[in-house]
Amino acid sequence: MRLALLFSGQGGQGPAHWQQVRAGLGGPLREALLAALPDLAEEGAAPASEILARNAIAQPLIFAQQMLLWEQLREKLPRPICVAGYSLGEMAACCVAGVFPAASGLALTVERARLMDGAAPGEHGMLAVLGLDDPRVETLAAEAGLAVAIRNAPRHLVVAGPRAGIDAAAAAFAAAGASRLVHLAVRTPSHTPLLAKAAAAFGERLAALPDGRLPVPVLSAIDATPARSVAAAGAALARQICTRLDWAACQQAIVELQPDVVLEIGPGNALTRLFNEFAPEIPARAADDFRSVDGIVAWLQTDRR
Repeated sequence: MRLALLFSGQGGQGPAHWQQVRAGLGGPLREALLAALPDLAEEGAAPASEILARNAIAQPLIFAQQMLLWEQLREKLPRPICVAGYSLGEMAACCVAGVFPAASGLALTVERARLMDGAAPGEHGMLAVLGLDDPRVETLAAEAGLAVAIRNAPRHLVVAGPRAGIDAAAAAFAAAGASRLVHLAVRTPSHTPLLAKAAAAFGERLAALPDGRLPVPVLSAIDATPARSVAAAGAALARQICTRLDWAACQQAIVELQPDVVLEIGPGNALTRLFNEFAPEIPARAADDFRSVDGIVAWLQTDRR
């Protein structure tokens, strides 16, 4: 089986993912998890959605949830032919590829969130815009003081910037005929020049990792370039913090690698829905679609000849 792995970013996290991480509290990740999310040790309901959207909570929570699930899957699956991560998900992709171990990756994720918050204090947001031509979105975004952060597909972009600009741009996009507008559960202007300072600082941190060849290539979310070494993957991982992502290019690169199946490790299934629209001939599902690890494995091992 030729398996391609996708790791989603912020926006789809919810109370169920908090509970999943709490249930997995143990093993080598326990100390790092409790340092990042001390409230996991307390019984009771998960934090409110607004709290789960904060960088300092969302980023380590999502990374931990992805790593805990991967640890349950890795011995039951073949080595992936490639990994790719959407925004924060590239942290998990790099970890699975061997750039850093999970506990170190969790600490790096905490640092990533801290640097991003420090580089762009105040109220910011991200907005998905569907149904408008790309140049029109670019123009209206710039007029509102925003930047295009992600290209998911033609006529499907994500813009980011100050909250006041998001609100003004949403009205302008609606008036221009956008078919859908989605406010993402993200409170930072990811993948825009506003985070250049954070990208530079994170790049210095990643540059200190010992270099070596990776057993699995990581497709950069910026332009789908495959990184085959720790140094290359780390450089791309830092640069994407302040650089527009081209997820459509990543999907094309995955298709060209001819996987038999694509699995998204959540939270959510947004990447699966995008991939199914892009390449409906390749089976793709999200881990969150299943009730158990056994269910995921059984689907992946289905004979598709």
